[in-house]
Amino acid sequence: MTEIEIDTEARTGHPAIMTSPPRRRFGCVALILNPDGHVLMVRPEYQPTKLVLPGGSAEPDEAPNVAAARWVLTETGLVLDLWQLVAVDYVSAGEIPEGVNFVFWGGQLPGGKAANAAAPPVERSGILETTWVPPADLPTVTDAEQTARVIDALRVVSYGAGIPLLLRGRPAGA
Repeated sequence: MTEIEIDTEARTGHPAIMTSPPRRRFGCVALILNPDGHVLMVRPEYQPTKLVLPGGSAEPDEAPNVAAARWVLTETGLVLDLWQLVAVDYVSAGEIPEGVNFVFWGGQLPGGKAANAAAPPVERSGILETTWVPPADLPTVTDAEQTARVIDALRVVSYGAGIPLLLRGRPAGA
């Protein structure tokens, strides 16, 4: 276990502030559906045998919703206002660094916009394929963790639920 230094001077009104916080990754992805309820998935170059939700890691000092929107644009060409969280998934250290995946609701796209999202990916986006996957087919095209993340997020959407992302106490987006 690594030791964490604590600043007890309370410079920002908190009784103790970490001066050397542990390194964690923020995965920022979007759940996007077509009119048939199929999930938009991408096949990244770094993992060519599996499909994943469009998205990626946030840069330092980049809000999770901004990172998710940036990745969605890069990987699919879609411009989306992402602000409603439908899942937050903690991932322990293993193949990738410890982190949290924020799953944002990207909405159910109308037919024409959905067709454009599944068009061949933009050159050099790091994506080999974009495709729509029926939820029942997820276990055959991705790993168990990704499948569970998508199914749980779909369950939240089906109930009309979700929580807004707050940025310094203020709602992001709409």
